Amino acid sequence: MDETLLEKLGLTKGEIKVYLALNRLGESTVGPIGKESKVSKSKMYDILDKLIEKGLVGYITKEGTKYFMANDPHMILDYIEKKEDELNLTKKNVVTEVLPRLMMQRASVSKKRVAEMYEGFQGIKAIREELMINFKSEDTLFVLGAPKVANVKWEGWFLDFHKRRIQRKVKMKIIYNANAKEYGKVREKMRFTEVKYFPNKLVSPNWIDIFPDAVLFVMVLKNPVAFVVRDTELANSFRSYFEIMWKNSIK
Repeated sequence: MDETLLEKLGLTKGEIKVYLALNRLGESTVGPIGKESKVSKSKMYDILDKLIEKGLVGYITKEGTKYFMANDPHMILDYIEKKEDELNLTKKNVVTEVLPRLMMQRASVSKKRVAEMYEGFQGIKAIREELMINFKSEDTLFVLGAPKVANVKWEGWFLDFHKRRIQRKVKMKIIYNANAKEYGKVREKMRFTEVKYFPNKLVSPNWIDIFPDAVLFVMVLKNPVAFVVRDTELANSFRSYFEIMWKNSIK
């Protein structure tokens, strides 16, 4: 268990073996550490240097010989905090520098693409989240034919999606399949959200998201598939179609 947790912190298997061996031995020279950890002497000094750098191991010198010891286990928390600081700095740099460049590159490529296909839940999630980025406060996402099967599979993600949408004050008008009213009722209580239902005979495992300049078609098959068409005129025409269906749907 200790080894698994330490490995999650980014320590190598060799570092873990040496650290745990030192924790058992106390103050020790290289020979006993190698015997206890079963790590070869050729790798030992390099591993010890890395553990010292990470603040997990220290040493003293007696009569020209180095004696190593594991530092107080609480130093693991200091190491975690240091890693968190490094990750936060990396995250900040990604947000301020890397993401804007990547988004500009993607936007320039996307303009050349008209249609794209995404497979599996993660693919559908990624493209839907990407398309949502372009929404401004008070904009409206139109969803046509929200199926029960999708909510059964992905309700956790949908609720998180709605939470973030509402925080950004993005509106939604959604028409559910008639057999999904239990999920529609949850949405009816959400801010910036209007819900209607298709008549009873209209039930489909697919749905359509209409964005300002793109239309996303999602098919909830055994292996889900989504198609996105990036075209403003198509999006406008689907919005008009949605409004017709909205008028003919029921509350």
